[in-house]
Amino acid sequence: MNSKVALVTGASKGIGAAIALLLAKNKYKVIINYSKSDIDAKKVLKACNKFSESILIKADVTADKDCKKIGKLIKKKFGYINVLINNAGKTKFVEFNDFNGLNAQDFIDIYKCNVISIFQMVRVCKEYLLKTKEPKIINISSVAALGLGSSIAYACSKGAVNSLSLSLARTLAPKISVNTICPGYVSTSWHGNSKNVQKKSRINENFVPLKKSATAEDIAHRIMWFVDSKNLITGETIYVDGGYHLKA
Repeated sequence: MNSKVALVTGASKGIGAAIALLLAKNKYKVIINYSKSDIDAKKVLKACNKFSESILIKADVTADKDCKKIGKLIKKKFGYINVLINNAGKTKFVEFNDFNGLNAQDFIDIYKCNVISIFQMVRVCKEYLLKTKEPKIINISSVAALGLGSSIAYACSKGAVNSLSLSLARTLAPKISVNTICPGYVSTSWHGNSKNVQKKSRINENFVPLKKSATAEDIAHRIMWFVDSKNLITGETIYVDGGYHLKA
């Protein structure tokens, strides 16, 4: 087990892609999970392979059978992983006061992707994490957990991610550490349309003390801090949002 292995879900673009690339630059073998965009995923794979061996796995982490498919890949290719980064997520952009803009199925779909997928991936990966020294799980949440963000459904799901992370940290101690990163508005295609970009600019100006947004690379570097740290930190939630959470 001389080589370290990391698995990143939702890694075909944005924060996930930045995490995968930084891990590869730090000589981790990276399992790049994605669900839809073959073209984007192959671009990430090509970039990662310049630094370290990486592989793609197309799987929908909201489906337990696909999570088990990822587990089979880990067993076949490596037999272990050192790091699991749960980054897969989705939203629906709806103003908080638009109560007709969301329905029950929206809540269910967002919760499945943002919350249930984490539980399913931890369940599948736990045995492979436990084969390594100081294994780590890092869950990507959001400042939206404080009642902010793209929609009420999304905010609720990210609040659940934070609670889930605490439960996992207690349950998986002392062997596995579990921590959470909460980005604010990040400069990625997630906020790609002009309306959302304008909203982000207004928030930066009026509510973010540091008056700027993080990049995907900024988030990746904060994650690497958890990855590189000794297992003395677990159950922590770090906001990388320019201080936006101070205004919540």
